[in-house]
Amino acid sequence: MTPAVRATVLACLYFAGFGCLIPFLPLWLAKIHGFTGAEIGVVLAIAGFSRAAAGPLTAAWADGRSDRRAPLFLFTILLTAGFAVLRFTNGFVAVFALILLLDIAFWGLLPVVETTLLRLTRSGRPSYGLGRGLASAAFVAGTTIVGLLNDATHSFWPIWGFLLLVSAAMIAASAWMPREPATARAEVREPFGERLAHGFGMLRNPRFFLFIFAAGLIQASAAFLYTAGSLIWSNQQHFSGSTIALLWNIGTLAEVGFLIALAGWTTRFRPETLIVAGGVGAVVRWTALSLLPPLPVLVFLQLLHALSFAATFLGGMRFIQTLYGDDRTPTAQMIYMGLANAPTYAAAVLLSGPLYDRVGAPGYLAMTAVAGLGLVLAVLLRARAVEAATAA
Repeated sequence: MTPAVRATVLACLYFAGFGCLIPFLPLWLAKIHGFTGAEIGVVLAIAGFSRAAAGPLTAAWADGRSDRRAPLFLFTILLTAGFAVLRFTNGFVAVFALILLLDIAFWGLLPVVETTLLRLTRSGRPSYGLGRGLASAAFVAGTTIVGLLNDATHSFWPIWGFLLLVSAAMIAASAWMPREPATARAEVREPFGERLAHGFGMLRNPRFFLFIFAAGLIQASAAFLYTAGSLIWSNQQHFSGSTIALLWNIGTLAEVGFLIALAGWTTRFRPETLIVAGGVGAVVRWTALSLLPPLPVLVFLQLLHALSFAATFLGGMRFIQTLYGDDRTPTAQMIYMGLANAPTYAAAVLLSGPLYDRVGAPGYLAMTAVAGLGLVLAVLLRARAVEAATAA
């Protein structure tokens, strides 16, 4: 099979696991380990803050490897071992430590998978938009399968089993990827400290600096949904596991449709414009969710995922690719996730747990404020781009 197909298979496996992890890990922690909303927020938030250090360090390490597959092997092996141990782990401290490792590995794998797919689909089929859309469809499949299995077994153990199975499959998929020597890159011959400094040096670019916080805040505003969304739908609105899975899937299907059907059409817009559109969608979405709308309205609000996530994501990928090209895009992605996306998301998660315990659904309004700040920064980023283009 072509490298593009192999990269698509890897991305589909990753996002199938993501489809289980995002909506169901909080339920696993609450139902199996007895965690409160605040404890879930602490576990997920500290893991997010840790990525501020892990992201740049991993980027510098990966830049020095002669094979681009090295970070794939590192993270997929950590995930498989971690999920295998999770089944037998008890107690807040032990579970906290393990979730910390798993969270770093799962999110650390994300920019590697994304940039691998972007790079390898450029020279073959499927296209990036189709490949990324199929990966998002795999998210839907993962969420659906686990939701149905939870209902059928009247338990939450399918969450663990599915994540372990997908992680093991990703090790095999990583080995199946084409070996891509990187010895021509100057970074490979540099000492680790210099590679790390070059990664941090990206922050001196004012456009990149403004971008990472604009997009980072908009993406981080989903924290309350990811931390407490399933809990609110289950405990306050009394939806079944299959209905919760359906709501998650509607959002992801909107993302799939955007990436597959509209990705080509959106090339007529600046990347910065897509990020602004994402900010607008996020502000509307979180404000409306705070009102505990009925199921038909929830369906419409989940469709706004096409803006709050997909437009912001696609705009961000194109912005970084335009700014840094193939060789530096993985590093830029890890710097973005480590120094902007992860800490802002972690802070929002840390806020989300206690907010859910105290006020429930109105906690979404805090995310409206986070998204609003990101929208302001995105507008400034776009204004700079327009000004630079006019001056040229």
